[in-house]
Amino acid sequence: MKKFVSMLALGSILFGFSACSSEENSVDTPVSDGRVFVKLDNVVGPTSRMTETAKTDKESAELHNGYIVFSTPNGGIRQHYEIVTSEDDVVDAHTILLDELREGKTFEGIPGDVTNVAIIANTTNEELNPADFHNNNIKFKADIFARKLQLRNQYADNMNHVALYDMKQLQGSAGVGSMSATLELKPMVARLEIAKITPGPNIMEYKVEGIYLAGFYNQAYMNQVCAREDWSFPDYDNADPQAALDEFYKGYSYLSNTDIKGVTETGIGMGSNGEQDVERNITAFYPTEDGKVWAYPFFGKYDQSPSDDHYGVRLIVKLSGLKMYLKNESTGDMELRDVYDYDIKRGIDPAVAGIRYLNISGFVEDPNNTLAEPIQFYNGNVYVVENFEVTTQYLSEKIMPADINVNLTVSVKPWVIKKVYPQI
Repeated sequence: MKKFVSMLALGSILFGFSACSSEENSVDTPVSDGRVFVKLDNVVGPTSRMTETAKTDKESAELHNGYIVFSTPNGGIRQHYEIVTSEDDVVDAHTILLDELREGKTFEGIPGDVTNVAIIANTTNEELNPADFHNNNIKFKADIFARKLQLRNQYADNMNHVALYDMKQLQGSAGVGSMSATLELKPMVARLEIAKITPGPNIMEYKVEGIYLAGFYNQAYMNQVCAREDWSFPDYDNADPQAALDEFYKGYSYLSNTDIKGVTETGIGMGSNGEQDVERNITAFYPTEDGKVWAYPFFGKYDQSPSDDHYGVRLIVKLSGLKMYLKNESTGDMELRDVYDYDIKRGIDPAVAGIRYLNISGFVEDPNNTLAEPIQFYNGNVYVVENFEVTTQYLSEKIMPADINVNLTVSVKPWVIKKVYPQI
């Protein structure tokens, strides 16, 4: 981690606060008769979901609770409302139903110096408490941005309870003096999905023991800027990698997966005698429950922030039982190696012999450009890993000894789906 951090510039949190909201910019104050029409798109009420169900390009975000905030060009909050999903929770003039916002609602008596409207949704009371609004403890948008979202709160309910945000500048409408805005809430986290892991052509036998998100921000400011001190990772330098993983994931159980099953399938690879492109039985690994994916929430970047200071995300796959063909450097021939036996002959402790880690920390867009710069991860995107092959390259006895590149292609949908193709 020491080398990893040294290569990354420390971002300015204070700069990020001002960068994420256009209401800090100087704009003309609209003339309003106190009537503002607000409509909310791309959001539904809470429903029942199965944990770890893959996202599709037809899904919208779910809103469970939230706040609508009207503010001035300098970020002063002039009016606020709490958004609720049940009529029983409408207790006063400052609580409104989600259904009203989806249809569009006209707010009366909005002060004339208001220029912006924002919605922050699906936060916990620990992160943003209704009492702070109602007791006037939050007076500026900066007071909201100074609070932090917790990664653990983004995981529940198949990540359908993730924090949501949008802000729009009010626009004049046909009605004299009236203003309007349409908001489209977007998740304040990204999501990594893996549906399947298969062997590369040189891998004859193997077992996937665990899949870990092993470098991530455990919290982020509500303006979607991440701070260096919130970057979390297991002890990469520990002489006992499994002990490091076990200890670290006591606090992040939702970012490690051992619910893994092997399924025998037909694939193309090397034959038992080393012949090329042979149809043979392979073992593919899937989540234990059919139709599920291994899914991980993480804090990416905010697409409206100019800051480039973000550590991205890192992934570890733990492997055992490896038997694979490797080239004999002396003869040039492909030779089958049993990794466990190889380790025992080197004097490795039998408890850890044969264990290897596949470490992934870089992703690129162009699958044919090995010199491409790593992509930046953005909130509101689902990064779907496809054709995930374990190969003989980049396997290590340690966790995170070096970076590799992974390829992806992009398609844009409500929860923006980005398909990721590893080239390992």
